[in-house]
Amino acid sequence: MHTLTSTIAGHPDFVKTVHVVPAAVTVHTWVDNVRYAGSRKDVLEASRKVDELAARSKVTWKDADTRTASTRYEFIGVDWDHQGRKVGISARLSKKLARDLEEVRKGAMSASGLETLGGRLLHASAIVGVYVGEFYFALKFLRRLTNALNRGEKAVDQTIRLSGSVQRLLDGWVRAVLEKRRMPVAARVPSLTVFVDASLEGWGGVLVDVATNAIEVLGSRWSRKEKGLHINELEALAFELCVSAVPDKYAGGTVTVVVDNTTVQGVARKGACLRSQTLNYAVVNGLTRLRHMNISLSVR
Repeated sequence: MHTLTSTIAGHPDFVKTVHVVPAAVTVHTWVDNVRYAGSRKDVLEASRKVDELAARSKVTWKDADTRTASTRYEFIGVDWDHQGRKVGISARLSKKLARDLEEVRKGAMSASGLETLGGRLLHASAIVGVYVGEFYFALKFLRRLTNALNRGEKAVDQTIRLSGSVQRLLDGWVRAVLEKRRMPVAARVPSLTVFVDASLEGWGGVLVDVATNAIEVLGSRWSRKEKGLHINELEALAFELCVSAVPDKYAGGTVTVVVDNTTVQGVARKGACLRSQTLNYAVVNGLTRLRHMNISLSVR
């Protein structure tokens, strides 16, 4: 469907040059949705051109007779307001989230319903700027459920009982999105939150972009030599590995590292440790990289 839509829409990646929309128009397609961005004149010309192509291909566009160029419209769950320079979640997505909230409050949902809810929440949070790190443990629950579905350990129609804590987090997450609804479009300082953890077996980290809620998951097992280190030293190595993974695009921005080891927190704040060379080297090495990137760091 996506390929068919992109072809009829005159997307340059899918059709010959003669059928491509004007170069001044940007084409966005998703499954059976099309959005043209550009001046009113160019957008209307693009619309006329693809209508002709659709007619020759015997394809009917939904609502073709009422379609107009506009600075306010909805596209894949986003309410775009170019004149007011604001974005928000669409009315359709809002209704779906409101229905999901009712199901969450019942204390149980199907596995597929929870998987869908997770996708909607991540999408909506990115639109209106709700920080997903606040609901980290709900996100962790949804990620584990999705992994179980992918491995065939749970059936899509299986009923999942929600614990009180997960229920409260999901409830709060949905309400945070629905209450915010819209936000102005403005340039942001790049900001990242890094969640760090380690055990005697391995380490893990989750990088969350504060503005877009884009998530990157890191982790691996320790080598035989590393397994012989103290847990504080392993936490410090995990800190270094996660901080070293911060992309260059966050240079000049801010990074918040969340680590549950108080020793690593103290060393990161002081910038040195005299008790362990391994711990000191790992943390300081991570701090040095952030300083070279001109990143403002906070640790909690």
